[in-house]
Amino acid sequence: MVEEFGLGSDAPLLVFSHGWACQGRFWRPQIEHFAKSNRVVVYDQRGHGWSDRGRTAFTSAALGDDLEAVLRAVVTPPHKALLVGHSMGGMSVMAWADGHPDSVTELARGAVLASTGPSELVSKSTLIGSRPSLRAHLERAFGAGLAVAGPEMPNSALTRRFVKYGTMGRHAPVDVVAECCAIVLECPPSVRAGWGGVLATIDVGAGLDALTVPTTVAVGDADKLTPQAHSIVIAERLQQRGWLHETVTIQHVGHMINLEAPREFNDAVGRLDAATPH
Repeated sequence: MVEEFGLGSDAPLLVFSHGWACQGRFWRPQIEHFAKSNRVVVYDQRGHGWSDRGRTAFTSAALGDDLEAVLRAVVTPPHKALLVGHSMGGMSVMAWADGHPDSVTELARGAVLASTGPSELVSKSTLIGSRPSLRAHLERAFGAGLAVAGPEMPNSALTRRFVKYGTMGRHAPVDVVAECCAIVLECPPSVRAGWGGVLATIDVGAGLDALTVPTTVAVGDADKLTPQAHSIVIAERLQQRGWLHETVTIQHVGHMINLEAPREFNDAVGRLDAATPH
């Protein structure tokens, strides 16, 4: 499912790719902000929102192939897209660059990799706090748990507390927590499990070397799912190849950076938008 907002085909194009267990409406603050001056495209990842599961297995390559299909459908040459990927959406951008390197400079003018990581998601997560002697066992259990469908979860106060702990900073507003929880709970458990199994062992690091466009790396310093250690690695890889535009670290903000700190996040996207030819 692909949705388009804002101005016509001559306006600067932004394409947003959401993360695990979310959907296109995850980008509401960005749609509301950028649709006034840009052409904004959001899409539901395979199995999420209004997109069906399709016949292709859930793999990192499928993430990249789906993004390629979206871009081929919405980019109108000679204009190019600024890609914004959050979490699994950032991994989609990396997988796309790895699987479709010739498309990078043809279709994209820049990228934002937000709250994401290329690999080692389980071992670098800070959701789990324990003595070193127990951490390895807990990491294996956490990795296996990503691939377990589990039951439908009610939208209760306890569930909202759980979602806030895992995805947001301590000071996240109540209404933002509620919005995030409502989005996450709409993801079917089987889809959550299927993509969780992919994320437990994903490695899309090769895509960083093929991402040959100016790229901003953004992360909240309270992100437990894809903590700063990932963004440091990503930024260093991009810097070495001369493609790092900016590193943005937002204080006291968790994984859902664009919902929790929309002004700072939108400003970062806007700076890259202004710096890259349309």
